[in-house]
Amino acid sequence: MNVRKVSRTVGVATAIVTVIVLAAPYAVISGHENLLISYYSAGPIGAGGIGLFALMGAVVLASIEQGNVDPGTLAGVAVVLSIATTVAALLWYLTIDPNVLFSFPPEYQWLEWHAPAVLAVSLPLPACAGLYARELL
Repeated sequence: MNVRKVSRTVGVATAIVTVIVLAAPYAVISGHENLLISYYSAGPIGAGGIGLFALMGAVVLASIEQGNVDPGTLAGVAVVLSIATTVAALLWYLTIDPNVLFSFPPEYQWLEWHAPAVLAVSLPLPACAGLYARELL
């Protein structure tokens, strides 16, 4: 089994799934824009930072083998971005105001588990980037 290829592919997929899970409430919830803005802006960088770090990590992981930049450098950048994604997801989860979270109507009660789900799906990202970097170096 080619560990480098598998870890890179799983890392890119994990980053994309993180962004999809992060954006899911925008596709499902309508009519509560102010609550969504408050929900997504929690934390030091908000949910936008999580999505930005995850997408940048996916691009970096996908481009490592292209040969444009030293692979070791890009592997290090991928590790840093993946850790930043997970740490940002953790900080976002910990700083969401419960008053905002519980202000949504009862049919959106699943939103209580949204932030932990974003954190959970981002957890494999640092492992994949770290495994790729270990195999590369």
